[in-house]
Amino acid sequence: MTFLGYTWKDNPPKDRQGISGYRTTMSRINDETWKYAHKCWGSINFVLGIILAILSIFVLILMKDDTNFEMISVCLVFLQLGIMMLTIIPTEFFLHKHFTKLGEKK
Repeated sequence: MTFLGYTWKDNPPKDRQGISGYRTTMSRINDETWKYAHKCWGSINFVLGIILAILSIFVLILMKDDTNFEMISVCLVFLQLGIMMLTIIPTEFFLHKHFTKLGEKK
């Protein structure tokens, strides 16, 4: 999350129709929405990635001697993936706040 957030907030993937990037209908309308979506999504993920990394390391250190350490690690991974999916909501909110459905600035 942190790496993609840091990379994409300033340098979104070049090809809107490619296989990587924040690919929603609203973000792919034009270059301006594409760049703005990556700036928002990247900033959110960069901050969340740092917070989740610190919390995950803290939890893993506390639970290192637990018999369910592997299960706790797997749960942390799925928790992080779920939080990453939830970042779509604020990103789409910001896109709809700044652009019309046709991709024109409001």
